[in-house]
Amino acid sequence: MGIIKDGINGPFRGKAGSVIGSSWRKVNYVKGLARFKTKRKASAEQELERKKFALLNHFFDPISGILEIGFRRFTDRATGRNKAVSYNYEWAFTINGSEVTLNYPKLQLSYGALFPAGDERAWLEGNRLHVTWDPETYGMGRSMEDIAFLVYYDEVHELFARHGRTRRYEGGVTITDTLFGLRPLKSHVWLFFLDEAAKQVSKTVYIPVEEDVNGEN
Repeated sequence: MGIIKDGINGPFRGKAGSVIGSSWRKVNYVKGLARFKTKRKASAEQELERKKFALLNHFFDPISGILEIGFRRFTDRATGRNKAVSYNYEWAFTINGSEVTLNYPKLQLSYGALFPAGDERAWLEGNRLHVTWDPETYGMGRSMEDIAFLVYYDEVHELFARHGRTRRYEGGVTITDTLFGLRPLKSHVWLFFLDEAAKQVSKTVYIPVEEDVNGEN
């Protein structure tokens, strides 16, 4: 695939002989048509790669908007979800023979130099999720006005909850949702920060969710 610079011929769209012209995010591309389709059975390694891509895409699809924020520094030439898939592809899995599952604590929903927090904690209480962090942790670029982005995922029901309206200085947030009242739950929480100018983000911190304080989880 090549990138077309503006020139005497200019960019084009559609099929022309053995090539296809297209444009995406203000960049003009040209690529060749596939010459043939193979019916050869995929190798075990190829099947493994396909499973990894499928798992990441399935998981990231409902939170594409969050990924546009978390990987915003890369979104001039690719979507946030595509960059998230690429970034997580190497280490976000547990592999046992031909079986592949997501390694949730390894997943990153953001990438940047902004400092995260510290002393993160998450726990359920009935239909409420409590998440806290240290609001005064020192670090590069850190500001009390940074916005905290929180993603909750229940592995049993495959449901998400998202929150992005709390500032770093608040040191925590309590979210009420009927999802948290479901039982059983297998909970995961991720947290990252975005600066007030919406230019810098932190890496993601995975927070284990403690047992329900009422003993219901």
